[in-house]
Amino acid sequence: MKTHLLKGCIFAAGLMLFLSCISPLQADENKTDKNTVSPKVQEIEEMVVEDEARVQGYKTTPSQTTIELEEITFIGEPIYVLDAIKTNAMVDFRGTSDLDPGVDSIYLNGFDTTRFVTALDDVTLQKTGGRKSSNVVDWAQLPAFLLESVEILPGPHSVLYDGKSIGGVLNMKTKTPKEYRTRVPQLTYTTGYRSYDTFSNTAVIQGGVEKFIYDIAYQNYMTDGYLRNSETETNIGFGRLGFILPGDGYITFSASLSDIDRNSPVNNPGTAIDGTTDVDASYPEVTDSVWDSWQNPTWDSTAETYRLNYAQTLGLNTIFVGAYYGEETRDRAYLDWVDAKDKSKGIVPTSMETDWWQQGGKIKDEIKWAGGETTVGVDFTQLFDESVDDSKTERIRKKGAFVQHKFGVIPHVDMTLGLRYEDVNICVSNWSNGNLYNSYYDKYVKRDFDQIIPKSMTTWHMDHLGAWFRDTSLSAGVSKIWHAPDYHGDYNPQGRPAGIALEPEHGMGYDLMINRRLWGNINLKAGYAFYDIKDFIATNSSFAQYSGAGAGVLRFSDYKVNLEEVYRHGTTLELSGNITPELSFYLSWAWQKFENQGNEPAGETELDQRAEHQVGIGLRYAFNEKATLMLDYTYQSDESTEVSEEIADDVWNFHEVDIPAHSVVDLGFEYKCFEQLGWLKNGTVNVYIKNLLDQDYYDSTGYPATDRTVGITFTIKI
Repeated sequence: MKTHLLKGCIFAAGLMLFLSCISPLQADENKTDKNTVSPKVQEIEEMVVEDEARVQGYKTTPSQTTIELEEITFIGEPIYVLDAIKTNAMVDFRGTSDLDPGVDSIYLNGFDTTRFVTALDDVTLQKTGGRKSSNVVDWAQLPAFLLESVEILPGPHSVLYDGKSIGGVLNMKTKTPKEYRTRVPQLTYTTGYRSYDTFSNTAVIQGGVEKFIYDIAYQNYMTDGYLRNSETETNIGFGRLGFILPGDGYITFSASLSDIDRNSPVNNPGTAIDGTTDVDASYPEVTDSVWDSWQNPTWDSTAETYRLNYAQTLGLNTIFVGAYYGEETRDRAYLDWVDAKDKSKGIVPTSMETDWWQQGGKIKDEIKWAGGETTVGVDFTQLFDESVDDSKTERIRKKGAFVQHKFGVIPHVDMTLGLRYEDVNICVSNWSNGNLYNSYYDKYVKRDFDQIIPKSMTTWHMDHLGAWFRDTSLSAGVSKIWHAPDYHGDYNPQGRPAGIALEPEHGMGYDLMINRRLWGNINLKAGYAFYDIKDFIATNSSFAQYSGAGAGVLRFSDYKVNLEEVYRHGTTLELSGNITPELSFYLSWAWQKFENQGNEPAGETELDQRAEHQVGIGLRYAFNEKATLMLDYTYQSDESTEVSEEIADDVWNFHEVDIPAHSVVDLGFEYKCFEQLGWLKNGTVNVYIKNLLDQDYYDSTGYPATDRTVGITFTIKI
């Protein structure tokens, strides 16, 4: 492995050894105190080792890793949910800066946002996308205060989610409604400051009257940013009303409104409006931006989302219903020359505004039998954008139906078999500035894809083999892969009607995983994955031969292409638990390699855009009930990536960026100042340093990543 990784592992191991030495050498496993939770164990198809006190909230089963947000002590209060999951090696953060979570800024197991599912309460978050090739999930719209846990499902083995879940699923779970003993609402307020004038303020009010519950929250986050002209301000309001039903049931209605202002980084040094060199020495050097400071580029957005959730147990059945409606507007605004060849004509404000609408839902019924569990359900999605007519146009319609059954095949062996039917309709625009791109087709070209997708997961509980195999399971996932071209960057990249010729990706995914409790509450999960994906969708604009008007019926048919066949190899390792009662840890490592089996040039450029190695390590040492020392370490191997930037309507800039390997160390200290101080409760201060060693490295856009920053947060309850 690289020198960065070796140094980081030595540093983490040294700190772990030091903290182990100053801890008690022996612990009576039979002793418990009021702050220690007794371990609990297995359920069907799962091996769950409950965390003891002060253990990070990581739970692993053959089918998923669960991060329990309220059980983890974070370095700095997590403003967004992305702050809570970036340490996991399966998650590759690729944003411009860690001061802004960004849009579509992560890969999961080496796959971008078009090939893994991001879900909220089991319902997939989706948009048509567009502008800068993407725009599906804005992570700044997902603050951590909404959530109680995040589930990471590796691979394409669940029929409950869209066919695009090749890389897996990130399913965020909102806090389950509960009854309150008093009618007095509880206020939680968190305020923080970090380098570069980064301020955060979050207020959450929760309460209820008998069976009725309510949640009200507001968050403001602002930063000057590390790079020149990279200021960001986020304002999010959230409200939820609910009613608690019999049978552990509930029904809730929630609304979320967001207003996010983002500036885009500019060159430093750049060119001033009068042609002279423009440099601000207080910011790092940036030379690859398509903008100069005088252009004042911004990318502001507003969004509103409404959600309905219903869950209830009725006899053998547990019914879940989730539905949503959302609207979002994003505006790319900047100053530009009226005529770049004759600058005497001056400058003019330019705006590229995009509107999206999305609606959909899921109905799911889980039926528990004596010998297993059956799940049946349907889901539906409609995605709209303003298209070329500046009017609301349906671009994607997806319908799905699924059935899944968990059962014991033979003693000690459980199997989950499922079938998913998915039907995807897309509307490809063939229109630009009053003309047809391809005169052989109409203004809009409708395409329809459908498929039956079988999936399976088999788990062998090995306890019966002997004492050495206690709390050990071996699992194998074998599932079909099928993914239609279901976002704007595939069927209409840069406005071109490439989707006319594209076909769905298809193939097989194989995962082999071992899950084992090593000792105490230390749990190991390791896996190997092999995916054989045929007709892999790839960008081919740099090699396209049919982009000119003379290409006839083939025009833009090779702007995006289906690669003949792609292999993906991957391994993952997760290890977590307590070394001593005071010292807990979490370690994850992921390796992946994509191989193009054909001879298409696009296969090299498309598949190179991801690092092979990712490592994440977290250490937490509790000196006592009040004080906790925290260390996080992340490593990423080198990678090359192609960056695309829309600089005018239908005008794009492409350039390749080589990113060297790098490692980052974060250090924090949390102290519980008081449990009760007058009418204030649970006062907690969190002091931290991000990028402790001041590592110089670059993000996936080629910009200098944030240097060493310091911060402090303070939380109280009323």
